[in-house]
Amino acid sequence: MLKISAKKLAQVVGGRLVGKDSEVIGIEIDTRKLSGSEVFFALKGENSDGHNYINSQIKAEAVVVSKEADFPTQIIVKDTLKALGDLAKYYREQFQPIVIGITGSNGKTTTKEMLAAILKTHQPTLYTKANYNNEIGLPLTLFQLNKEHRYVVLEMGMRGLGQIQYLADIAKPSVGIVTYIGEVHAELLGSIDNIAKAKGELLSSLPQDGLGVIPTDKDYYNYLSSLTENILSFGVGGDVYAKEISFDKWNKASFLLCYQDKTVPISLSLPGEHNINNALAAATVALYLGIPLENIKAALEGEIAIKQRLVEIEKGDGNLIVIDDTYNASPSSVKEALKHLATRAKALGVKSYAALGDMKELGKNSKKYHYEIGNIAAELDIDALFLLGEEMAMAQIAAKEHGLQAQICSSHQEIAAKVQDLKGILLLKGSRSMAMEKVLDYLN
Repeated sequence: MLKISAKKLAQVVGGRLVGKDSEVIGIEIDTRKLSGSEVFFALKGENSDGHNYINSQIKAEAVVVSKEADFPTQIIVKDTLKALGDLAKYYREQFQPIVIGITGSNGKTTTKEMLAAILKTHQPTLYTKANYNNEIGLPLTLFQLNKEHRYVVLEMGMRGLGQIQYLADIAKPSVGIVTYIGEVHAELLGSIDNIAKAKGELLSSLPQDGLGVIPTDKDYYNYLSSLTENILSFGVGGDVYAKEISFDKWNKASFLLCYQDKTVPISLSLPGEHNINNALAAATVALYLGIPLENIKAALEGEIAIKQRLVEIEKGDGNLIVIDDTYNASPSSVKEALKHLATRAKALGVKSYAALGDMKELGKNSKKYHYEIGNIAAELDIDALFLLGEEMAMAQIAAKEHGLQAQICSSHQEIAAKVQDLKGILLLKGSRSMAMEKVLDYLN
């Protein structure tokens, strides 16, 4: 836990101390969670400004602000968000853990959870909780670091060029994983090439003796492998790969994990073909760090609970099974989710339905990607689509061209009303801003 004098804190963040010096213990960005000893950072967000909650009565030892406030001990800086990052960087430098950064268009969270599960079997491990993967969440994660932690696993998200580099400069990873390069954020970055460049910032930030872990993706393998000296790859034809792959009725994969002359049978606890590569990415790092194969096997086969990722929930006295995969959506992840839906429906011998919300931030090719979703659903013999959002109109057009029933709905409530009496299995998926989990709320 952070323990620092207000004077030293001001030096670290390049601020000006106003008022008396005192020792602060801990950090907080929410006044409701203050206990009295912490330093409070007044961050400005889209919907709120931490400065508005500062008064002489809040339970903090000091505050970091960008304008003078009514508080006995305050540190005035130009940018409180940058100050938060500067302090996290300073705090991280007080320890010597092995830091692993994870980025990618899909699979970051699952790979992070898998790798953390493996490493925890070996040594104390700190890792990103929930979606704390940005310029606020990553520093807050690092402030939990203590001398007992041998490993730190950090998910790194981005919405533009330079953001992964900024996070890596704070965290100082020695291992970096790029899970996948895809269409997510194409609207913000302009092209998939720019997405690869943004994700690749993690690899280029590694020290000379660091390790980059990348997929055997023919489109971006050469580029990613050029960004750092030491590379291990995962997937078909990679350094770590899977063979003898099979799936059970839950669409959970079993395979032989292979690396050099080592092999171990794995039966994943998470469903979906895409999770094979996530497991391989996690295993690649674990093998590099010398984690025994039996630890890797035990962790990947153990319970790894990830909310809103292919979680099955029974509704209507068990007549309708809902697959909650609502955390986010991209063309590739929707395709994988539809494949999983079709596989589960076949195993259960029931009809398959999908309620899909718009996939956001796809840029100029958005209509094409949504149209392709309609084609994929038809190819997989999904029985009906319930669609939400303007972009999903293209999926409806494609689906109807194949004779697939597809309805545009105006709200989550309308979708719930249309599906509540169905018998079979229903997939819920859409971008985070579409909040497709609300359909579940109405079904409840």
